Amino acid sequence: MKNYTIRLSTEAEEDIDNLYDYIANELMLPFTADKYVGGIFETIEKLSVYGGSIPINQRQYLQVNYGPGARTVTYKKMTIVFNVIRNAIFIRRIMPGSMVL
Repeated sequence: MKNYTIRLSTEAEEDIDNLYDYIANELMLPFTADKYVGGIFETIEKLSVYGGSIPINQRQYLQVNYGPGARTVTYKKMTIVFNVIRNAIFIRRIMPGSMVL
């Protein structure tokens, strides 16, 4: 089985930071924020093994904004958008699933 290197875009890092801040500070649930963001990172880490086997997402929004090879995986209500580029998984964004039209 192929192992991929995981790379996060600046936007994806900001998405994670903003999500953590929202849960920890606005909702005042720091333990929940740690657990939720930890789950997102676990999901991303698993992509290093099976990311290439996930089919390309055909939704027009993703194809236009993230390229014809955009793929997605979900963690609870969040969608992780990524591309497979050679031996790397490039995480583009982490957004609410409701935004993926």
